[in-house]
Amino acid sequence: MRNMMAVCAAVLLALVVSPALAQRSATAQETPPDTLKEKLDRGEKVLVIDVRSDEEVKTGSIPGAVHIPMEELEARIKDVPKDVQLVFT
Repeated sequence: MRNMMAVCAAVLLALVVSPALAQRSATAQETPPDTLKEKLDRGEKVLVIDVRSDEEVKTGSIPGAVHIPMEELEARIKDVPKDVQLVFT
């Protein structure tokens, strides 16, 4: 859980630093892990994007999460759907 919170903090920092991402994140807010689990359990339309490194993902990930390493995120953000809630882990 602590690692997930650290990753979320890193993603929020990246959203502030990257102009392309910041433009799409005007309503960005932190989603606590227990809230995310509840949303996934209810079947809400949520796209989880795992921004960790390949090595980190090998240790486990959220089922159904899309892996886009942080260093690729800005280049690939245009491919991410806009009609779902995005959660970065």
